Amino acid sequence: MPRLVDHGERRAELLAAAWRVVRARGVEGTTTRAIADEAGCSLSVLAHFLGGKDDILVAAQAAMYERIVARAFRLGGDLAGLAALRAALEAALPFDDERAADAHVNVAFAGAALSHPRLAASRRESHLGIRELLRVCMREARERGELRAGVDDDAVIDDFIILVEGSALLSLVDGWAEEGRSERLTRIAATFVDRLRRTTGPAAPGIE
Repeated sequence: MPRLVDHGERRAELLAAAWRVVRARGVEGTTTRAIADEAGCSLSVLAHFLGGKDDILVAAQAAMYERIVARAFRLGGDLAGLAALRAALEAALPFDDERAADAHVNVAFAGAALSHPRLAASRRESHLGIRELLRVCMREARERGELRAGVDDDAVIDDFIILVEGSALLSLVDGWAEEGRSERLTRIAATFVDRLRRTTGPAAPGIE
């Protein structure tokens, strides 16, 4: 009797194979044959689950954002406000091998999006979703009385995204902070959040 295939699980495996190929070869060097070989499947199976090359790249980029978002916002977790904002920042920055690998793939897709309209549109859509999650953190922080006066939510969200994307590029492409990267990124994350925090009144819960 043939084994039943879990469509979602198989698709996730194929997308993970696509990430590995993109990380090794870059987007321009990625082929459907390379992805199929990495996944240990035929081209027809790859096409059945993910479509053609452009479809695969767009799906892989969107899934990478979903992976980062799930880790960064600890979906279903109990953090809120500035604690959640800092946890999200630390989860998205390339502190360790897992986060650095994700950031590497994200940087590769970012470069390719300059000449790939579908990738660019997918990135914009993903960023809109991330912005909404960050708005929740800011709203919670304001409701909890954690924010100093005059904080502009849109400016904070812009800075958050620029910090994550810029740190990934500098760390992985330019070799910035190869030594002591984790400590440096921890300091940057703490400083980013501390600049938003009110300095008077009861201390708000945070991450030590």
